[in-house]
Amino acid sequence: MTDGGRVVRWGARHRTKGIAATSFLIAGFIGVAVQKLFDTHLSFAAIAAVLVSLLVAALFTSLTEMVEGRLRADEAIIATVREEIADHRRLAGSTDARISSLGHEIVALAGSVGMKVDTMMLDELNRAKTVESDRTVQLMLTTKEEILVLDLLLEDGRWPDEAMDQSYQTNAFDVFYGLLSQSDPAICYKRIVQVESPEAGLHHALTPNLVRHCHDIMDLQSIRSGKVSLRVTRRRFPFKFIIIDRTALVIQLQEYGDTPSDLRIWGEVLVNDPGGQLVGVFRGIWDEIVDDPSTRTVTRADLPPFGGVRAAG
Repeated sequence: MTDGGRVVRWGARHRTKGIAATSFLIAGFIGVAVQKLFDTHLSFAAIAAVLVSLLVAALFTSLTEMVEGRLRADEAIIATVREEIADHRRLAGSTDARISSLGHEIVALAGSVGMKVDTMMLDELNRAKTVESDRTVQLMLTTKEEILVLDLLLEDGRWPDEAMDQSYQTNAFDVFYGLLSQSDPAICYKRIVQVESPEAGLHHALTPNLVRHCHDIMDLQSIRSGKVSLRVTRRRFPFKFIIIDRTALVIQLQEYGDTPSDLRIWGEVLVNDPGGQLVGVFRGIWDEIVDDPSTRTVTRADLPPFGGVRAAG
């Protein structure tokens, strides 16, 4: 209870005694004044004393009623505040219960369809120094038939994946290139990059690892004819996703940095979806992008030069 509340309650308990004591004093003063009237035959001083006493009694009565009214109003406010606090506590408890219940329902639903969900946040991705400790790469390396990647390039030519350790990224791309170039039967690999201007291709791409990988894709096209492609499309979605064999999915979420144009990787959600329910949603997005009029094939002439291009084969 606050000090203000204690004061209000003390005043409420003792105001009757205070009123009685003050009334007794006023009555005594009025009695003295009346006695003075009899002694001095209604002298001017006695009349004035009677008038002052009556005025004081009236003012005190009015002040007492005002204080009592204020105390009653304060008590009503305190009661209302307490009710509001109780309501908020009940609402908070109910909201927590609903959120907890929804979480359990989602887990139960995922379990009922055999879906497994994992996450890798940026700090964990940057701690992964080998492909064996990178669960995203490990999931991609399980592919047997097809990998589809919807990528994203910022307006200034930067790749959101720049926030990741680029030396490790180079190693991961090397391992991935080895998988694609040596798999038997050949794995189908298609990447579409969302850009500001599809007509310009990827000329303005600045991130060396992305440029190098795009040149690798050109090399793979000569090795795996008809199985590998690189395209660009207009920018529509602020995220990246990877579909693996129609049964697994990686969703890369982005976050804004200090400026609206600074978009970087925030983390990755890894989904094993044997039934294909969630993967089917993203496959629908992929098919829609493939059919979009802005989507076009990228050739080596659409890429910026890169000195470290592999030798074909």
